[in-house]
Amino acid sequence: MFILKSRNIIDGVKEKAMENGIIVVKGEKIEFVGEDSSFKGNRRGAEVIDFEEKTIMPGMMDAHVHPSFNGEPDFWDIVLTKTDPYRTVKALVNLQNDLIAGFTTIRALGEKSDIDIALREAIDQGLVKGPRMVCAGKNITVTGGHTDLNFVPDIKNEQGLGGVTVDGTEEMQKAVRAQIKAGADLIKLMVTGGVTSKGSGPTTQYMSEEEISAAVKEAHNLGKKVTVHAQGAGGIKSSVLAGVDCIEHGYYLDREIASLMAEKGVFYVPTWKAGSSILKEEIKAQLPDYILEKAEKIKEVSLDSFRYAIEENVSIVAGTDVGCPFNHHGENAQELELMVKAGLSEIEAIKTATKNAAVCFGVEEFTGTLETGKFADIICVDGNPLKDIKACQKVTFVMKNGEVVVNNGKSVLPL
Repeated sequence: MFILKSRNIIDGVKEKAMENGIIVVKGEKIEFVGEDSSFKGNRRGAEVIDFEEKTIMPGMMDAHVHPSFNGEPDFWDIVLTKTDPYRTVKALVNLQNDLIAGFTTIRALGEKSDIDIALREAIDQGLVKGPRMVCAGKNITVTGGHTDLNFVPDIKNEQGLGGVTVDGTEEMQKAVRAQIKAGADLIKLMVTGGVTSKGSGPTTQYMSEEEISAAVKEAHNLGKKVTVHAQGAGGIKSSVLAGVDCIEHGYYLDREIASLMAEKGVFYVPTWKAGSSILKEEIKAQLPDYILEKAEKIKEVSLDSFRYAIEENVSIVAGTDVGCPFNHHGENAQELELMVKAGLSEIEAIKTATKNAAVCFGVEEFTGTLETGKFADIICVDGNPLKDIKACQKVTFVMKNGEVVVNNGKSVLPL
């Protein structure tokens, strides 16, 4: 049993921090959150940790993670030449760095050979330590679409990036069923081109609305959500009309589409950190021109897109696309800083990585906020993120499911 004390507690529900409160943790769950004097339960034997001026808050969540990459500029090579056992070990190390950084839950969006699903099971069974995982397994694309490497002129590989390549509604339905059979928690579709693939552009729509709709119908019928890689306006709109649950990237989002997303309750994961990492001056020389050219164009339009989403009350969720070039695991909280710079308040940014993310993931009944009865996914940061969002990058304590993983800024368990 733990009693966690602080002069600042952000529960992820209220707009302001609670002053001089306590959180009582018993076993895996939170037994009490509130004023110290209001707790009438038994304190005998409890380990009391007083964080004083530091801030307690819910464990953060990252909605867009690639476990087996870690910012390598040649990340294609990780998939094409490394074995599945090597990539699995590498992915585990990366995920543990996310956990140490205060991200107690992540959503894995696209892994060759379903290694994310295998890691989720190992973590759930207690074989290894890691964040809670919501997994998409293999992504689904179409011939010539984003991640279908056979379409890229200078790369030929039968497996591509290890996703599933389909064409037409019947193949789409079968692919969705196969992913769910393999253990996927949700389905990820590659609707448009992207920044990092040589053979496609962000505004090119490869997947038809009929194909998207077939995937959505099949997934929803089987109780699973659908998220889509959609960067151009056409692909975003087709996806929203087809009934998807979440848009990844959405760089060319316009006001009309933002309004439609809000009306239909579609989540938006802007992945600010992905573009920011690519465009750092010190690393530009390490990337090919075709990536830099597309990234520069996106920088010009994505800020307007983000502001449309804010103004139209779209539910925004923090996701980093961590793993893509120069975008490293453990630096996930930089996404919140970037969103504040782009127009969110500090508490709004925190909620994108806590309450909003939990609803998006479908785990809001047991995590995402600090409330009685929920799992004790709790972190402490050095400073007050309501005054300076960078405090979320200074995690000194991590508890997942009532188990202390990090204390005084150091891992206390053999991860």
